[in-house]
Formats: sequence, structure tokens, C-alpha cells
Amino acid sequence: MKDKWEEKLFYMAGQEQIMMPDSLADRIDEILCKPKRGKFHMSIRKSLILAAALVLLCSATAVASVGALRERMEAMNRERMELYFTQIYESKIGIDNYNRSYSDSEKTRMEALKETYEKEAHFPKGEITMIEQAEDYKGRGVAFLGATSSFFFPDREMSDEELLRIIDFLHKRDYSLQKMNEMIAAGEAQMPVIEEKEIEATGEKLLATDAVYEPAQALTIPYKGELELDMTIAAGRNELFLGGYNVVHRMEIGSSDSEFFFDDFGMETRIMAMCQDTNGDVYMALLQWPDETDAEKRTLAVWVVDREGVLLRKMDLTPYIAPERQGIIRRMVMDEQGYLYLNVSGIKASGQGLECGILVLDKEGNYVSTITSDEYALRTLGGLSVGKDGKVYTYIENFYDPDNPLKNIMGIASLDVEKGTLGDIYYDIMPENASIMIDVIAQGAESDFVFWGYDGIFTYNLGDACAVSVLPPYEAPCDWEGVRCCALPDGRIVFADIGDYRIEEHPLGKRLLAVPEKTCFYYVPGMKTD
Repeated sequence: MKDKWEEKLFYMAGQEQIMMPDSLADRIDEILCKPKRGKFHMSIRKSLILAAALVLLCSATAVASVGALRERMEAMNRERMELYFTQIYESKIGIDNYNRSYSDSEKTRMEALKETYEKEAHFPKGEITMIEQAEDYKGRGVAFLGATSSFFFPDREMSDEELLRIIDFLHKRDYSLQKMNEMIAAGEAQMPVIEEKEIEATGEKLLATDAVYEPAQALTIPYKGELELDMTIAAGRNELFLGGYNVVHRMEIGSSDSEFFFDDFGMETRIMAMCQDTNGDVYMALLQWPDETDAEKRTLAVWVVDREGVLLRKMDLTPYIAPERQGIIRRMVMDEQGYLYLNVSGIKASGQGLECGILVLDKEGNYVSTITSDEYALRTLGGLSVGKDGKVYTYIENFYDPDNPLKNIMGIASLDVEKGTLGDIYYDIMPENASIMIDVIAQGAESDFVFWGYDGIFTYNLGDACAVSVLPPYEAPCDWEGVRCCALPDGRIVFADIGDYRIEEHPLGKRLLAVPEKTCFYYVPGMKTD
């Protein structure tokens, strides 16, 4: 099963039934298969968004094939098209987001106005307002912040004119995206050059104090170490563990440098997830290739090393993976009883459309239980956390419905190890405009939980009707695209933002290696700090 997020995009694209020109099809293939070097880099998520959008947004040309709408689109000058195009590439967030949801009335009127816009040339009298930063929006009219793909709506009901301006903006942006890609494929235009902005680092005097351990303390720390970060960062008690290819580093909270921790894997290894127990032992979920000539033959295991980096034991996870699947672990946590919880895709279990399940082992690697659900979907990037009540919680959502692909209901649930089932369910707790899966769940400093996803950072207290946004996407300190993240015990979310990669040839395929001097760590409080 594809990720629901990806399914939704390509479902929408598929509804258009558009035949693409060969040049555009080639451009999509280039975006997905040929990552760029240098200043421009597009993450997998943003690549999928753009590729799906290119298919979907060809409809702008199809719709604009006759009459006034075509003339309106073609009347845009090159400068305007480049503006729309560059906004997409520079956006920190891979999807449009909003300061509030559309009301039911606005949704209904939006659908009707879209039809009159496309079929009857019912155009707005003005245009949406472009702003440079969120603070520029003063609550009047409709505005768009390109840096984070954020729409700002007034608190009142929007007028038809305002809704038409949104529709007009989307059509112009969609048309510009397609035309600029066609021009680039034909050699008539070039990819935009994104200027590097100087990062304002947190002061060294503050970093040398205990203030770095305060839950409300935000930090911006450019990395000065040598590790070429791969997929994983994880939080220990007072430190971070960083995974590279075949190596793990350790970095103190607030530090800008990391030190070697472990690399004695003996074979090609990617570190998929890590956690630390109360004794300081580090558990590492590993994807390994015993034979570098065969990329298909890989194994999944958990290795345990002590706080000094000495290997203690290995846990083979092969018996728990379905023969036709190749398992992946992206989240793991250990509870107070010493049970290890692994969010595993490809696990042997029953359930409709099963994407993944929770495998529970004891400290020695002995099987305890497998937790799945026939009612709710568990996702590999669903996050795991020990709550303040000592129970382990995970992210849940509704199963993918091809008849209603945009329906996305999210929540969390505790895990019942003895029964092998979900325990307490807290469902449909995210605001209406929260549409993308939650990646990290952790205890909050002033709340039961803090969540991070593509819709920002939220807090939640068990029993409340809805989670509360404490950091909307338009206040993102760094790119959400391709960012590595984890949660500290104090409720802060740590992001490792990778500004550039280098490509390395390898027998198992090309590697994308983070350029250390282009990596920056952001510590973001999981609470309101105004």
C-alpha cells in the first residue's frame, strides 16, 4: 500500500485524465529520479508533490484551452510566472496551509464559484495580496505567504470576491508551474537559483549555560561537526544520537559538534531509529545488507550498545517480517517496564490493508506481543511516546478510502501489551485544517503530549476535544521538507535541517550524503512562548 499522503495526491491528479506532453513527462521523471546538487535540492516529499502537481495542474491548460480563461492565463508575463514558480521551490512547507479552515458556507460557495470562474469567465476584480512574512497580515482580506505556502483568511466569512481571488491565484500558479517546467525542459528557461540566507545562530554565551535545558528555550545551532547525517536523529536523556551511513555519533544538548559513538557494524548499515533506556543503553534499529552485490537481500535487526558504545547484544527481527515484505522501522521507544516498542512496516499480522504494526519485545529481544488494529491504521511515521501516565501511545488514523481519499481523521491511542490491541482511543482530535500525518509524538512540558507534523506543532491533553496549535507552519524556523526530527524529554522538537547534499556512488545505489557545514539544528519549544 502506498502512503495515504501520496495516494491522495495521485488520486487527485488521476481524476483529470490529462495526456502530458513528452517533455513534461520527462521533467517529472527528472524531478523524481535525479536529485540536484548545489544550492537547489528537493526532498522526496516535495518531489512527489511537484510530480503529482504537474500531472494535476496540466488541467490549467486543459481548462484554459478556450476563450477568456485561456487569454487570462496567457496574459501573464514571464516575470509573474517565474514568481509563482519560484514560490513553489522556495517554500519551507510542501503543501498549502491556512491560518484557519474554510467554513462550510465558504466551501459550498467555493465550489460554485470555481465552476462559474472556469465556464463563465467570472473573474475577480482584484488579486490576492502577497506578503513577505506572517506579521504583515493585519486580518484584512486574503493574503498569501509564498515562503511557507500559507493562506491567510480574515476571521469573518469571506466574500465571493475574496474566494474568487483564491481560485484565480490557484489557476495562475498552476498554469505557471506547468508552463515554466515546459520552458525549462525546452531549454528556454532555467531552474531558479535559491539564494542562501545567513542563519542567525543562538549566542555562544547562552549555549554555555544551563538555559539550553529549559523547555521554553528555542535554539538555532549551525552544525560544526563532521558527520554526514543520514535519516535518523534521536533523543537520549541529555544528548542527541545522530545516524550516518554505518556510524552513529553522540551530541550534547546545545552543542554544535558531535563525537563518535559506534560504527562496528561489520556490513553495510543504515540506522533507522534509536532510543535510550533508563540505564543509558542505546537501542538501534538497523537495516543491513550482508552482501553488497545484492540490494534485495537485506535484514532488519536491533542492536544494543551501552553508554560507552560497547556492543551488548543483537536482536534478529527477520522472524517477525512477512516473507513477501521488507520491513522498515522508523520509530521505537522503551517503556518503564523495559518493553521495547517498534513501529514496523511489513510485520507478520492480520488486518485490512495493513501498513504496519507495533512489535513489542523485552530487553533481551524475546517476543512479547504484536499490536495491530482492524479499525484504525497505524503508520510507520506515526510516532511512539511514553505518556505521563506510563503508557505507550501511537498515532492512528482512518484507513485509506479510495471513494473518499481526502478524508483524514487523526488521533492517538495507548497500547495494551497483554491483549495485543489498542487501549484508550483519542480519535478525531486534530483541527479540521490538519491534513497530513503526525510524525513525532512526545510528552509535552505543559501538556500531556506534543505532536509535530506537516501542519505544525500541536499540544494535547488527554480527554480534550481538540489539539491546540502552538507553532503553525508559517512560523516554521526551517524547511519542513526532508527535515530530520525528534523530541526531547522536555517536550521540545529538534529539527536537523540539511541545506545541501553530495551524491556518492555505491554498489547498493547512489547515496545522498548531508553536507555537514550546511546542516543546522533547531530546538523548538512544544508550548506557547509569547
